[in-house]
Amino acid sequence: MNIQTYDVVRIIKECINEMDYLIESRELILMSDLPNKLEINVDKIRLQQVLTNILSNAIKNTPINGNIFINLFHNPEYTDLQIKDTGIGLTNKEKEMLFEKFGKIERYGKDLGVDIEGSGLGLFISKEIVELHGGQILVQSEGRNKGTAFTVRLFHND
Repeated sequence: MNIQTYDVVRIIKECINEMDYLIESRELILMSDLPNKLEINVDKIRLQQVLTNILSNAIKNTPINGNIFINLFHNPEYTDLQIKDTGIGLTNKEKEMLFEKFGKIERYGKDLGVDIEGSGLGLFISKEIVELHGGQILVQSEGRNKGTAFTVRLFHND
């Protein structure tokens, strides 16, 4: 990995810009609460891969006219990047499968407002990348149709 000091806010905004066409095509509203700048030590390319994957999942699993929220929390010990949606949520069984290799959760054609399929590798790879950074991915969902929040927690090692 190529760990260097980068402005994580800029990385987040670049990922949002890359996904803007999908957000607009699904008529979603994206809101963010980000500082002007926040520098942390990361592999920029790999972090972009993680954020693009989680944001893509939020877009795919949020019905038309839904909301996606991106927040950044920073304290002396770690930085949390949270991507939260008002989508179809996760059952407890689905949460157990999330980070497994090919742990694809089949939702396409199940009347859940999801019309885009995935490979089942994205979150597995994302978890591996975040763990290589010494961090963790946390997931919260109260169940079906109650949305999902993914938090990428990156610890400060300086």
